[in-house]
Amino acid sequence: MKTHILYPLLILLGTLTMAMADDEAQVSLYFSPHGGCEATIVNSITAAKLQIDVAAYSFSSKPIARALYAATKRGVAVRVLLDRKQPTAHYSMANDLQINGLSVRIDRKEPLMHMKTMILDGETLILGSYNFSAAAENRNAEIIAIIICQKTAAKAAANWLIHWNHSIPHKITASPITSKTRLASRTACKGNFCPLKPSRKFLRSRLRRPIEWY
Repeated sequence: MKTHILYPLLILLGTLTMAMADDEAQVSLYFSPHGGCEATIVNSITAAKLQIDVAAYSFSSKPIARALYAATKRGVAVRVLLDRKQPTAHYSMANDLQINGLSVRIDRKEPLMHMKTMILDGETLILGSYNFSAAAENRNAEIIAIIICQKTAAKAAANWLIHWNHSIPHKITASPITSKTRLASRTACKGNFCPLKPSRKFLRSRLRRPIEWY
């Protein structure tokens, strides 16, 4: 098995062992394809009240991106840490998240920022092999663990912060064809401005693709 695949699985195993050893920890497992991973992640985001910290090697899931955006509209502080390849990756949500006000940084220190984690409200940790992508949800064999434990979440948060601090703010690689100002006058999301709602073409570094958020 290749090292870049084996390493995150060993991290997951170690984290699960540590969490299960804590009597206070609650651990749930979900699998893909079609095993409820994406819905569980979205529900966890929807339940968050204070802060969500994300680390994603690959991020192209529109439902998860929508949920994070909705969380910011509720006043939740959301920070998204991405791998160096995400600014120019096909179907990456990096630009869309940045355009719509989320704090996005790119970790360029390591060859790969291979984590797939979320830390919510300092007590819930989501991690596993599951990238935040349609392929992970619909085609790949993946696993995520939902761990509710302040001690475990705190250890993950400390490591996440190390990477966040040495990462750089994401710079949008291209401007949207339809400006946010124009969208604001044409789009409503449950009575509030929702720039992620309309289907519009955004200019990417390597292709032009439709973004259909709803």
